[in-house]
Amino acid sequence: MSRIIGRLPSSTLLDNDDCEDEDGSVFADETISVFPSSFELIPRKCTKTSISRNSARLKSINLNEHVKSEQKKEKDGISLPIRRKDARIIQNPFQKYRVPDEVVDVIFSNLRKRDLLSVMRVCKQFYAVGHESKRWAITDVMDRPITELTLVTLMRRRIKVLRLAGAKLDTTLPVDPRFFSACMLSTSRLECLDLSRSNLSQRQLAIVLKPCRKLQFLSLEGNILDNHVAGYVSENKNLRQLDISMTHGITMDGARMIFDKCKNLEQLNASWCGLDRPILGVLLDRITDKIRKINLAGSVRNFGLCNEHIDLLSSKVPDLVDIDISDNVEISDAAVATLISRFPKLIFISLNRCYGVDPNIIVHLNGKPSLTYLNVHGCITDNNMEMFFQMCDRLKINSQVFNYTAKPTIGSASKVWGYDMREY
Repeated sequence: MSRIIGRLPSSTLLDNDDCEDEDGSVFADETISVFPSSFELIPRKCTKTSISRNSARLKSINLNEHVKSEQKKEKDGISLPIRRKDARIIQNPFQKYRVPDEVVDVIFSNLRKRDLLSVMRVCKQFYAVGHESKRWAITDVMDRPITELTLVTLMRRRIKVLRLAGAKLDTTLPVDPRFFSACMLSTSRLECLDLSRSNLSQRQLAIVLKPCRKLQFLSLEGNILDNHVAGYVSENKNLRQLDISMTHGITMDGARMIFDKCKNLEQLNASWCGLDRPILGVLLDRITDKIRKINLAGSVRNFGLCNEHIDLLSSKVPDLVDIDISDNVEISDAAVATLISRFPKLIFISLNRCYGVDPNIIVHLNGKPSLTYLNVHGCITDNNMEMFFQMCDRLKINSQVFNYTAKPTIGSASKVWGYDMREY
């Protein structure tokens, strides 16, 4: 098949009948001249087309008329979908009708935090309102993976109760230095902070603790407590409950910073954090008589809590109602005598695994009028336990396995220091 492509007027396309046979087909073996003899005969509007065997069908097609018909439809207001020029502009009704931020905040107060995060991605107004929403007052991020940027964002919101217990930090994505510097200069509204079992680094602890000035309840269980972290903690002068159990890195200077400024402590849990005698001396010399519950279990073996410390404690804090000095092998009968005579308001006493105390001396605690609960796990042999129960029939013996002094969660995991963490 031979194909000749040229420009020719659509009105003169295949006007010569000599180029057709009786069947209306174009001969393939002949060369057909489709160009006019003179250039002046070519009109200004021309169409590029192709002639082949089935070009007889092109007789009924006029491309110029097709273009004119489209232009006519556009003039008449009829437009094709692919050439729409009058598409409606999508408007933001909240901006069009000027809905106040207060009204938007009331609407957002009915959303769960997961839905609120999705709504904050809609526009700048929603993000600003959602960022300042009261829904963030109680936030629970327990056992969830978070990044340093998430920590910075949380510290900038209006959060009063924050639980980061067991949070899994992603260390592969450090926050930008500018955000880190801005966070160090900011202030937080946090009042309750649970960092139990989170194992944060010193940098991440700085992100969380440096902006805090209003903390009343703080748990650092299992984290670092060096001088830098102790300095951040000491800035919260209204601390009422402090849990530093199983922390590591505490020094005399760190203990001095905390207990020189935090004079409103009511509960202190310093169990199993490596307290030696110099640090214990600093701690007991600086605590106030506002302390009602204290846990000093598990100090340094052979260099920790002893009978002299119990005497010092009785002179500083005579109104104790709960004391736990378990796992201190240097505690002897003299300490028990001090507990009986110099702490008139004691209700709870824990002497678990204090092997230096004679069980015959422990029996005298049954005569202490204020005492109700006594824990002596490991101090009494199984053979003598039944007799011990009979001699101390007034007391509730070994009714508690754990000590909850300054702990954020007591019993139900849905509450932290009395605040309900569940979302409805």
